[in-house]
Amino acid sequence: MKAKFTDFYIKSLQPPADGRLVVTDETTPCLSLRVTTSGTKSWSIQYRVKGHPQRRVTHGTYPTITLTDARARAKALTAAASVGRDLVAEEDAAATAAVAQAAEDVARARAVKQVAADYVETYCKPNQAKWKNTEAMLNNHVVPKLGNKLLVELRRADVVELLDDLQIKKGMKAQVNRVLTVIKHMLTWAVEKEWIEVNVAMVVKKRVKEAPKDRVLSADELKAIWAAADSLTDPSRGFVKLMILTGHRRDEIRCMEWSELDLDAEIWTLPKARNQKVKRDHVMPLAPEVKAILEALPRLGDPCKFVFTVEGAKPYAGQRGLKEILDKVSKVTGWTFHDFRRTTTTGMSALQIREEHRERALNHVIKGIGNKVYDRHDYLEEKRAAMSAWARYVLSVVGG
Repeated sequence: MKAKFTDFYIKSLQPPADGRLVVTDETTPCLSLRVTTSGTKSWSIQYRVKGHPQRRVTHGTYPTITLTDARARAKALTAAASVGRDLVAEEDAAATAAVAQAAEDVARARAVKQVAADYVETYCKPNQAKWKNTEAMLNNHVVPKLGNKLLVELRRADVVELLDDLQIKKGMKAQVNRVLTVIKHMLTWAVEKEWIEVNVAMVVKKRVKEAPKDRVLSADELKAIWAAADSLTDPSRGFVKLMILTGHRRDEIRCMEWSELDLDAEIWTLPKARNQKVKRDHVMPLAPEVKAILEALPRLGDPCKFVFTVEGAKPYAGQRGLKEILDKVSKVTGWTFHDFRRTTTTGMSALQIREEHRERALNHVIKGIGNKVYDRHDYLEEKRAAMSAWARYVLSVVGG
């Protein structure tokens, strides 16, 4: 349908009963008006660039876009097309370039210290159980040296110089590798955000060769550390003994709450919120020896929330000093608290405890779709037998 467009004519067009009404302007044949059943009247312009298929684009609605403006736009598009130019495509490309340039301008103005703060707030806090460690490494080691440098101007040499300072001037050892890892992860995150194109730290190698984590404590070493713990007072004493007797992770025990314990049923339920490695509730039976230690602990605070605490408001936090005392008294060196876990796993194997029972008792991830989907057994008694067997073995070693 064709008609000579005037404002009076366009205003008089009535909505169709169904579908849509399309009217072409006799004065400007490439311009059409589309009327829907709701009464919306939108402009449509049709043009063809030589060597390309015909193209139709919309140009707003009437009366927001007036008849005069619509005709002017139609004539501009067809005039450009006649000389081989696609004006709409050029405008789209210019808009995309402008957005990219604006993003680049923002990135260029972003300093490393701002990136570090954003990385901790938007990525580390929601995704990392120990995000405070990441934040501390960035604030203590990275930001003081590189914080004012623009992200897009950060070079590999800057990262290397920082690591040199930490290793040579400050005498840091394995912690230098941790700092490098944090920098790599932060810059990878910045690449994903399209703030930079390349992670300049990715090819930087670790500075310190670390010993493999395969330390298993011998029976004599276990006995010496237990005796050293016995020379202490609670909560330090109970904290060490529970790590040895349960083989559970340090922070799982350190932040244990009384609300998680059912001492009558001899059950400890580690909630999903604290079970960062596995992301599910973990029900762990308590061996009688473990229950006895827990029952002997004082309940501090009002309300008494944490099991291992000095004054009640916060969980026990003296691990570094505790480790130094244990080293000095026990004369055992070159070990970490996590070695208790490896020692427990190895010891359970020696006690011929089945792997699937041992892994469940120690809160390990059980691989295999069958275990996740089909096996709904809680393995509570199997875990109880495993933990009790290990506790009895420990006490036989330490002379309890």
